[in-house]
Amino acid sequence: MADSIRVLIVDDLPETRENVRKLLQFEQDIEVINQAGTGEEAIEMAKADQPDIILMDINMPGIDGIGASQRISELVPRAQIIIMSVQSDSDYLRRAMMAGARDFLTKPFGGDELVAAIRRVYEKRPNIAATPSRRQQTSVGMPIMEEPPEAVAGNIIAVFSPKGGSGCSTVAINLGVSIAKQGYSTALVDGSLQFGDVAVMLNMKPITSVVDLSDHVSELDNELISSVIQKHQSNLNVLLAPPRPEMAEVVTEEKLKDLLNALRDMYDFIIVDTSSTLDSISLSILDVADRIVLVTQQNLPSLKNASRFFDLSESLNYETNKVNLVVNRVSDKKGISVKDISNTLKRPVIMAIPIDDDTVNSAIDQGIPLVTGANKRRPVSTAIIKLAEHMVEDLMSTKAEIRKTENGSDESGGFFKRFFGKK
Repeated sequence: MADSIRVLIVDDLPETRENVRKLLQFEQDIEVINQAGTGEEAIEMAKADQPDIILMDINMPGIDGIGASQRISELVPRAQIIIMSVQSDSDYLRRAMMAGARDFLTKPFGGDELVAAIRRVYEKRPNIAATPSRRQQTSVGMPIMEEPPEAVAGNIIAVFSPKGGSGCSTVAINLGVSIAKQGYSTALVDGSLQFGDVAVMLNMKPITSVVDLSDHVSELDNELISSVIQKHQSNLNVLLAPPRPEMAEVVTEEKLKDLLNALRDMYDFIIVDTSSTLDSISLSILDVADRIVLVTQQNLPSLKNASRFFDLSESLNYETNKVNLVVNRVSDKKGISVKDISNTLKRPVIMAIPIDDDTVNSAIDQGIPLVTGANKRRPVSTAIIKLAEHMVEDLMSTKAEIRKTENGSDESGGFFKRFFGKK
């Protein structure tokens, strides 16, 4: 069939393979091209047949589904793997995703569930041919091409508030979705490692998290990162916080910095939702960020903390344009106006996001971003969309200026050097 999804079924039980084939036989856009009974056979057939989708059983004699998936992900990166297993606990899910699987089906499953998973994974498959490795060798007989120009690093935007409850997670999530909708490759990182809310607010299961990468910072590459980052239906790539608070202890300041810098090579924009505590983790995020979206509200405690943060940013020698002031939950009924906030803090307010608690809380409860669906035309949503447009324009123009000059360097030094002595 032309334009069909080519599927390889891998299971050590012939009757299971046949049952899966029967579930797919009436789907005109899906073609079962081969069947394998062992992990070894699966690897050879994947190399020979180049399937689009591999339905991989996890428990097999010899090389099991995890081992076969890891090998196939290396040899045939275009093949997208869906793991099949009677086991559905989080450890199996995590191991499957680390091995390169894109989805997980718990046996027994129905035809609708199977077909939906195949089509979903196929639609979200990466365009391998469009993104060749920079180290790809030239073919025999082909002229040696000049080295490609150095890729422009991605932009990191940290969303921070020194006062909890200011709506940072809402701003960060919808900022990320808005930028992704503009066509940029975008990742959202839940940097509130102990009590992050991104998974709940996006209705995502924490199958994998930043912990799965923290012990592999010396070997980070696109394939490893892609196996841990989850894809939201809005096309936003999401790296979730650990599922349990105590797991956050293994993520150190240096490991997180290395991870964020690795993400620069993969994505145009990386949005980091931070905690409101100024500990070493938060400071490392703010330090590596190109821009900080400082979220405040129309009350004195929020303004006091925002003022203190601006003082700190000057002590850290942050450039003035690095910190962007955003006022959230704005209402004309509150005594401190947006203009008063700008005058008091002596900083421009780049966006005032109007209050709409009912819409925001409803979106959070449903796990649906504000800037999508029925709410995308609400004033609160359009304000965040405009914020996203502003951030993209600002950062892209800044990078263009940097490319023109090509002679600037960052010699600001580490945290303590910049905190105790300005240049």
